[in-house]
Amino acid sequence: MDRNQPVSDPAAATDAAPGGTALGAAALQRLLGLLGRAVELEATRHALKATGEPRFGQGRETLRRLDGALNKLGLYGFELAGTLGHALQPQHLPALVEHDGRTWVLVEQRGEHVVLDAGDGALLELSRQDVAQAAALWLRPRAGAAAAAADGDEAQPARALLGSALRQRRRLLAEVALASLLTSVLAVATGLFSQQVYDRVVPSFALSTLWALVGIVGLLLAFDFVLRVVRARMLDRIACDIDEEVSSEVFRVLGDVRLDARPRAVGTLAAQVGGLEAARAFFTSSVLFTLAEIPFALVFIVVIACIGGPLAWVYVAAAALALVAGLLAQAGVRRLAAQQQAGVHARNGLLVESIAGSETIKALGATWRFAERWRALTRDVSEHARRQRATNALTSSLAVSLSSVSYLAVIVFGVYLIQEGSLTVGGLIAVTMLGGRVVGPISSGIHLLTQGHAAALALRAVNAVLSLPAERDPSVRLLRPQALGAELRLEGLRFNYDEAPVPQLDIGALTLAEGERVVLVGPPGSGKSTLLRVLAGLYRPSAGRVLMGGLDITLVDPDVLRRAVALLPQEVQMFRGTLRENLCLGALVPDQQLLEAVRALGLDGLLSDHPRGLDRPIAEGGSGLSVGQRQLCGVARAMARRPRIWLLDEPSSALDPATEQRMYQALEQVLGERDVLVVATHRPGAASLCRRAIVMQRGRVVADGDRAALLQRSRAAAGPATAPAAAASASPTTAAARAATAVSTSAPALS
Repeated sequence: MDRNQPVSDPAAATDAAPGGTALGAAALQRLLGLLGRAVELEATRHALKATGEPRFGQGRETLRRLDGALNKLGLYGFELAGTLGHALQPQHLPALVEHDGRTWVLVEQRGEHVVLDAGDGALLELSRQDVAQAAALWLRPRAGAAAAAADGDEAQPARALLGSALRQRRRLLAEVALASLLTSVLAVATGLFSQQVYDRVVPSFALSTLWALVGIVGLLLAFDFVLRVVRARMLDRIACDIDEEVSSEVFRVLGDVRLDARPRAVGTLAAQVGGLEAARAFFTSSVLFTLAEIPFALVFIVVIACIGGPLAWVYVAAAALALVAGLLAQAGVRRLAAQQQAGVHARNGLLVESIAGSETIKALGATWRFAERWRALTRDVSEHARRQRATNALTSSLAVSLSSVSYLAVIVFGVYLIQEGSLTVGGLIAVTMLGGRVVGPISSGIHLLTQGHAAALALRAVNAVLSLPAERDPSVRLLRPQALGAELRLEGLRFNYDEAPVPQLDIGALTLAEGERVVLVGPPGSGKSTLLRVLAGLYRPSAGRVLMGGLDITLVDPDVLRRAVALLPQEVQMFRGTLRENLCLGALVPDQQLLEAVRALGLDGLLSDHPRGLDRPIAEGGSGLSVGQRQLCGVARAMARRPRIWLLDEPSSALDPATEQRMYQALEQVLGERDVLVVATHRPGAASLCRRAIVMQRGRVVADGDRAALLQRSRAAAGPATAPAAAASASPTTAAARAATAVSTSAPALS
């Protein structure tokens, strides 16, 4: 069996067992991960459900639905085939197989035995005979896409991505190019028609010949019309397919970028990603038409030489002048295009920043300042665009003038050639008609260079995004343990923002045992939020490691990590959609579980105040909800997911004391005996739930122990020894003084 085609007839291999087991999301996710196409489990479940839950043994219908599920995951260009277990050889692994009513990944063959992976970390070793007649599915990225991913230029990922999408459709693109060539050939027919009419029909009034020529040319023109319509529709279809495929891949890569490596300028980042649309539009627009017409400019010159002899040199000179003028103008246009792009990115960043901070801007009366910055950026962008248009208009005008001058020159020299008898009137008419197809394509080609440079700049901007460090390293086979312990241990941890010389975190050793409830306190900027993000795996340590259940979290599949850890950030983000969608987000949560969380937190009003209940619409950013309501929604998200490790960052900063106490009581009810809870806060509400306290200052742990003992220490430090302690704290040379100051400052949160 060939590696790229496990069975000659996929349908025949699977039709024997109609209506088999539905494909399991965990196994499919595991297989895609092994193939270097990591996806999230919930996304896989949603994609399979949206495509009708493909099942083993339904022949081509299974392959069609599986391909649809892959497309919904943003994965295109896969080869799919159905077969039976006995046909799979080691070079075809991994593959999906059905066994005992469940989907497995056949990952390895060991002699007469095979190893199956359920996708959730469970492994099963069976005899090859046990899966010999089992339905199997084989899938791989197509050779072109795989080659582009394997040996594509790592410095140009956007070009490799777009090039791979174009190569997969090279047959359709070749057909479009062929249609463009044929339309150019048909243009010669109209010129020859004019020549025959003036030279043969008009002198003898041969009307029968005239109508015969009209019939022939009419058929050619109808064929030309059909070609142009079909060409346009094919190009539109190619453009839509490429746009969906490429944009899905870019969005997937952007979602996989490590948070600590993501650029801080969100507006500029959005503009950079949007640049892919400009590049895609360039490659799937009229560029194919122009590229097909440019070679025919030379063909037309040859045809003109055959008809009019030396008249061809007029068009050769005109084309050469247009080419030289266009190339000379390119240097300035490219420089202006780069400056314009930088201005557009800056303006887009200002727009996003202004919209996000509109409340603050209005409250402080700073609208005029941002308006002035907007006008300045717009003025710069408009000036660069104007100068580009002026340069392009100059080259276009020169091309039009050269075309007109060429026409006059051909008419003048043609008269002399007619007088000499070396050219007929019909030949002169044909030459003038064909001559218009010489200078035009050259001018269009020059503009194509300008558009190509703009597309190259856009790709360069997208490259900067696609080259950002990913959360999943394709070269590392990540772990997917069935059970992930809740104990957290930090060893030699250091974290720096953007290669800053001073570490934001510097913790030599810290252990959070299973079942611990910890309050994390310290002054603003002490590193509490950063520590929570590192513990959640959102930030990767610059040095050292974080162990969860004895495993380095950088080696654990992020999907497994997300199910075990819930991080509630300080600012809870709500998204456009329904309340149910905002509470569930990446998880499938039963309604009863959602309702229990909502009621426990006192969010019943969000349901009772709207006739649609959980399907109540939520505006973008949670507009219409108070900050406190958004915080409670964030806690409800965590409660609905029931993680093993709870990391809460200022979960009650916008809540009144009564609501805060109710929130902590609700958390106490859902926390498992061995769950870990870490609350970073400046408020005392968490004291009722947490027994251990960790005090941070300048990224270091300066105090760690029983909360009550630390509180007693802080009160003692504030007693008779206040003056010596204050004097000691004024000196930055002793760690003890700094620790005493930090503990004393954090006393309200410990009480």
